[in-house]
Amino acid sequence: MATSQLPLADDLYLAAHDSTRGRCLLTPATLGLGVAAALLAELVLWRRLAAQDNQLTVLDERPTGDPATAAVLEQLLRESHHRQIRDWISFLATGVATELVERRLARSGLIRREEKRGLLGTKVRFVPTDPAAAGWPGTRIRIAATRGELLDSPDLVLTGLVLATGLDQHVLVTLDARERDHLFDQLRRRTPAMLQHLVGHAEAAVGDAVMARRA
Repeated sequence: MATSQLPLADDLYLAAHDSTRGRCLLTPATLGLGVAAALLAELVLWRRLAAQDNQLTVLDERPTGDPATAAVLEQLLRESHHRQIRDWISFLATGVATELVERRLARSGLIRREEKRGLLGTKVRFVPTDPAAAGWPGTRIRIAATRGELLDSPDLVLTGLVLATGLDQHVLVTLDARERDHLFDQLRRRTPAMLQHLVGHAEAAVGDAVMARRA
């Protein structure tokens, strides 16, 4: 069984960046929606949250010991009257989730801050420091699909979010039909229901964002 190494949202962030040039493969809005859902999924995996019937329920108020997920849990506790899943994905996607994940990755040395000065001011971006580490989340999924291996729960969610955000056009493009069917079958049968629920909301939010840009 292929296993994940980094927190789920970190894996998704790295998968969303070109491993050689460091360029983000998604729009900021789509990246934000993906990592927002991933952070909520991390809290489900920590058994701090439940995601059912379009609502988030706090199961355990204790901090996780991780600054990113602890910050999200603390915000959920402060805003206890707002528990709609889509509302929280949308709120965290305004930049909160991306910033939390970037801080976590920067602390681990996996991304670095770059500034580029131009006529309109200075642009700041974060790029992966190690191409191999940046490419590993996508590679791990492809290896599992090619070998017919089973994914663990975090990687099942990672795969679901890769599909939900459209990253599969980059990450899974080399897989043949049999390998894709193997992944899709796993997603249907083996992803825990609450995590499937979160991925479904993320996919719907991405679809709404795409339609809004086209309008």
